[in-house]
Amino acid sequence: MTQGLYAICDISFSSHKSQHELAQQLLAGGAKILQLRMKNAKDLNRVREQAQKILEEKKNYNFCFVLNDYVELALELGVDGIHVGENDLPVSEVRKIVGPQMLIGYSSHSIEEAKQAEAEGADYVALGAIFPTATKGPGRPVQGLEKLKEFVAQISIPKVAIGGITWDNLEGVLNTGVDAIAMITALSKAEDVSKATELYIKKIATLSARYR
Repeated sequence: MTQGLYAICDISFSSHKSQHELAQQLLAGGAKILQLRMKNAKDLNRVREQAQKILEEKKNYNFCFVLNDYVELALELGVDGIHVGENDLPVSEVRKIVGPQMLIGYSSHSIEEAKQAEAEGADYVALGAIFPTATKGPGRPVQGLEKLKEFVAQISIPKVAIGGITWDNLEGVLNTGVDAIAMITALSKAEDVSKATELYIKKIATLSARYR
């Protein structure tokens, strides 16, 4: 399921709408992988509320729903996947909690970190930030395309690129052979989120076919 456009629902740059409203727009545009990202949310009930509303959209759309962080809540709600990073529980511990069926993704900032997540049982690994991005914040390494190529060559499970990916640099990213492209601001800041999602899906599909 980790292939093509990986839409991340994060309203940090579109705070005039709720996470559920953004999710609806992403899904209407054809998103098949959707991650709810509410980093450092102080109100767990708010996370639960938005996650439940997005889960209700499964009545209308066929998509894989991943929750960023909040492992226990992911288990409670029965989402399709959980996504964690270096400041969360290790992948091996997450697996013990959620069981063998739930998808586990991991955000890495080095090839070594990605290899460790793969060894612990992650189902896919993301590497970022590929290009400078406000989402990852200061102090995060910018990987670049050469490092992404190394990542693709050394990791066996599905590989996701994230961070600063736009319409203009998309082709270079896909040329490395990654399986999926994760996007936050390129989608959420678009004037028409659904249309932007649709266009990115089509372009990723076309370029992926060319480079595989």
